[in-house]
Amino acid sequence: MKKSKKKLKGMTLVEMIISIAIFAIMGGLLILVGTHIDATNRATNVLKTKVSNESPYAANHKINYVKKDNTQGTLTPENIKVEFDVEGATVALDGQKYNTEDIITNSMNAADKAAMQKKANGGLNLQFVIYETTAPTTTTTATTTTAATTTT
Repeated sequence: MKKSKKKLKGMTLVEMIISIAIFAIMGGLLILVGTHIDATNRATNVLKTKVSNESPYAANHKINYVKKDNTQGTLTPENIKVEFDVEGATVALDGQKYNTEDIITNSMNAADKAAMQKKANGGLNLQFVIYETTAPTTTTTATTTTAATTTT
């Protein structure tokens, strides 16, 4: 009786090289996706930290805060003026805009501030405005108009 010999066939060298190249490309893509996810995670954490530190001051319109060295700090206002027309009356709002970035950057030197600004979400800061209204001025018309004064 004759036994039949089965010839086992394996992968050729070309097939091995092609499969290794495909795995290398897939590994490279996974590394790129992983670094993108890591950068997004870092940016999210930076924004979360800024919001958790700055939001109590912005939500409550607080202009005083405690610095890291336990001294009193005050947010620096920027004067702004907004004028708009409401049914022929010009209303002017004078106010001060406060940028809460000072709460985080008060103990940083210029190089650290610049490095923070370059990070993802580093330039995003909470701001709040405290307005004071002035009496509306009416334009000249044929009929007399009266306007109410609103103070906030």
